[in-house]
Amino acid sequence: MKIELRMGEWMVTMGLVGLYRVFEYGLRKGIIDPQHRQSVSIHPQGLELETEVLPQLPRAYFLYLIDEYSVAKRDGERLRHYLGQAKKENSFSTALSSIKKTITDAGKKIQKYFPDEPVEQLFETLKSVKKPEQLEQLEQCIAEFQQLLSKEAINEKLTLNYFKAAVLKSFFGQVSFLNVSNNNLDLEGHIERFQADYIIPVQYDLQFEHVFRSASTENEVLHFLDEHAEYGPFKALKRAWRKKKLPQMREEMSALYECMLFSGHVAFYNFEEMIFSPIGVSTSNAFNFNWNLQDKQPKPISSLAKLVLFFAPAGAAIYLKKEGFQEQNEYRMYAGFVQSDAAFSEILQKNNHLKQMKQQKDPFDRIVSKLVQSVTKEANYVVDHLFFLEFSSDYDSKKTHLHYYHLPLYLARYFVEYPGKLDYVHYDYREQFIQDVLRGVDPARVIYQYLRDCIENGRSHIGPYIAVRERSRIIQLKRGGKEMEKTDKRVYALYRCGQEIRKALEQAGSPKTADHYSASPSKKIIAIAYRLLNAAKAGDRKSFLDTLFRLHMSADQPISPLFLNALHERDLDFPAVANAFIAGLLSQGGQGEQEEVVS
Repeated sequence: MKIELRMGEWMVTMGLVGLYRVFEYGLRKGIIDPQHRQSVSIHPQGLELETEVLPQLPRAYFLYLIDEYSVAKRDGERLRHYLGQAKKENSFSTALSSIKKTITDAGKKIQKYFPDEPVEQLFETLKSVKKPEQLEQLEQCIAEFQQLLSKEAINEKLTLNYFKAAVLKSFFGQVSFLNVSNNNLDLEGHIERFQADYIIPVQYDLQFEHVFRSASTENEVLHFLDEHAEYGPFKALKRAWRKKKLPQMREEMSALYECMLFSGHVAFYNFEEMIFSPIGVSTSNAFNFNWNLQDKQPKPISSLAKLVLFFAPAGAAIYLKKEGFQEQNEYRMYAGFVQSDAAFSEILQKNNHLKQMKQQKDPFDRIVSKLVQSVTKEANYVVDHLFFLEFSSDYDSKKTHLHYYHLPLYLARYFVEYPGKLDYVHYDYREQFIQDVLRGVDPARVIYQYLRDCIENGRSHIGPYIAVRERSRIIQLKRGGKEMEKTDKRVYALYRCGQEIRKALEQAGSPKTADHYSASPSKKIIAIAYRLLNAAKAGDRKSFLDTLFRLHMSADQPISPLFLNALHERDLDFPAVANAFIAGLLSQGGQGEQEEVVS
């Protein structure tokens, strides 16, 4: 039987992308029989699925995830990286600690599930390594450990535990094999549970739909329900329908049992947190979704939709993301996805691209820029409907961080016309900058943080200037994109003013007197930069200009009329004026570096 799976909400499209990836992987690795080569085909609106292939999908699903999140591969790469550091004598000690921690953590897990493996002996050898002269012994330990970790049974067990806890837990509650009572299942046990909980319900429901559509009397329907009485939903349905006629059954079916994600399919389940944790709500708490007092099925979905949603983790790009600045930061596991109104094949291609770039740890602005390049050749309508989505969810704490990044036309134009211009901005601030811009938030707050970081930690000062200039370009594009070159020149002129003042202060030096302490020029500049930055953050134009005038007077420098924009904001807004000047005041870069980045 062939069924059509149409795209819809992002989680459905994500599931379809995952299903197709798993199917492709299964065919490529020989897990799915070649006779089913045409069983999943791409259509403009989604996928067409031949149901005979369904029993082969669970094995392909687990082997795909084991390959994707292999503990042997991940720990192997990490150990090779640490070993490279250990070869440098000054970083040997730190690298050795990291190597010991990695091997000990994974080794204890191996001991737990495979007590006969020689892990204790490896621990003892590793413990004896303490000096750079023992590098050869350390290399031997790492090689032995990698060999141990690469054993199929060990890698399979540890990887299963990893992706269940780190990846699937972000998507689902304690359903099927994810329930803690099933922690001791091996790979075959997991596959059996997947078959029983996800594949067989789909097969039963599709058979029921066929019988229900073709039945001429109610007895035919009840007879089918009797034959499959062990299936929970059928048992409940038979109890409800035993005294009803066929027309009543059909009326009730269309009113109560139609899937809200795949129309035309019977729905015996609910869209709730255990089915899709990031945006699901438990049935008992879904008061706002009740209609006509039907609290038992507030958001009905079919077993088919439930199965497609279970493939969502394979359709997303999974990555670690740092949130916050400096000490106040936190790493979270995120799932990212690109959605648009384009055909399914293009969405699949874009998400494959996104996943590949995330694996290469490309910065977000470059990812957006590359993805937009092809889209802008199409109609503006499509550009206007492209958006990025990412979420971090934890079922235990019932907490989800969900971000939608909509891409309006002016931003698409920015990414196309100015690709890679943010490369000089420090990675942490660049990511925050782009995310604010995509959310429609003014990224000035990121620039304030960046300038403060430069003052406190002496980072490269070109980065803030680039951030100020790119912010001004985005604002100009939002207003229609006129006078782009003039805006760039104004920002650069303000930046140069800051540099000139710094140069004048440094040349003036500190007055040397025996009786009074006088701070060095660099300390004075830092103090002034703090004062200006505080005024800029508070939006205190008067305080900013007052400090600025005094500064120019003490340095005997003329004041540029561009600073009047701090008051009337005709050509530039106040944050752009203030931040460009402060960036210049902090700048210590040479002229060559400036010329390179000014273009």
